Amino acid sequence: MGIGSWEGGEKPKELIVIAIPHTGWVTTDWAIHWKILQPPCAFTVISNRGLPIDRAREDLVHQAETMGASHIFFLDSDVIVPPDGLMRLFSHRLPIVAGVYGSKQECVGVWVEQSKSGEARYAALDPKTLEAGNLITHPGIVAGAGCLLVDMTVFKRLKEPWFMWTQGREKGGCSEDFYFFEKCREMGIPIHIDGNVKCRHIDACAIAWDGKREKLRT
Repeated sequence: MGIGSWEGGEKPKELIVIAIPHTGWVTTDWAIHWKILQPPCAFTVISNRGLPIDRAREDLVHQAETMGASHIFFLDSDVIVPPDGLMRLFSHRLPIVAGVYGSKQECVGVWVEQSKSGEARYAALDPKTLEAGNLITHPGIVAGAGCLLVDMTVFKRLKEPWFMWTQGREKGGCSEDFYFFEKCREMGIPIHIDGNVKCRHIDACAIAWDGKREKLRT
């Protein structure tokens, strides 16, 4: 059930649903880049606020299904995408393709599975691998879902839930985006990363009365 099966059958009218899970605020920089984002075809925008991130993504996919979308583009409210980023992702005509942004653990936000046990299950990709701006994939690849384009056909091939936060809740648990990518990999659905779509990840801080720096959740 790989990429080849995407070629057959009647294709629906192309409509990208830009899905924004958010916590109620964005930076001016994010808002400016959102304003100049260049969609490659007809699009609409949906959002939700305040839900846990796994439930938020589930809800957004259901909304996109109801709207008859051909694609869903997850754009997190703390990820700044270059103006042509969505156009570049869409041009590949792939089932799943993501942009690149840094993890808040201060490493490249693309990982490759090392083993199914132990603390070092995933290792961050070497930045040099993505520096050239190539389209890459790997049988064990996962990434953040803050700049992620998915063909809606993907969700018809997977059992729900598509996204679930299991990190800290079960042994070997992971974040909701890793959970999604792992399900896709099990079904033989290829995952690609476009190294040309280099984004920024906002890690805002607040200064408390005593001068201590406190990170804000975005």
